[in-house]
Amino acid sequence: MSSIFTATGESDGHKATILIVDDETLVRWVIAEHLQACGFNVLGASSADEAIEAIRRFEGHIDIVFSDVRMPGTMDGCALAGWVRANRPSTAVILTSGDAQAQDMARELCEHVGDIVRKPYDFDAVVARIEHTLSAARSASQPRA
Repeated sequence: MSSIFTATGESDGHKATILIVDDETLVRWVIAEHLQACGFNVLGASSADEAIEAIRRFEGHIDIVFSDVRMPGTMDGCALAGWVRANRPSTAVILTSGDAQAQDMARELCEHVGDIVRKPYDFDAVVARIEHTLSAARSASQPRA
């Protein structure tokens, strides 16, 4: 059974769509509620497999995959990040973890992940990281003169 959910933020302008991937329902729900309140469109998935299903279903509409590093199933967050980079290079990935060992593993195994967002979340820091990631993606997609 799929547990992909969607929620639309209240916003006058276009806000990004964030896919939150975490096997812990409460964690996924809390960050989704906050991001939605900040005006982001939010999708949620409980595993990497569900995330890939959502990415395919919402082709071209997901701006950032915000994924836990450690998850049960066929893929962890690092493997999901690799899949996203190989199959949807215009979609940014932000990895998150509450486990220091998983954070170290992600830094070593995942190329170009940058800093891992720590749990429990500092909501202001999460929004700032998302805005920074979106800004960097927009800058990278601008034609150079």
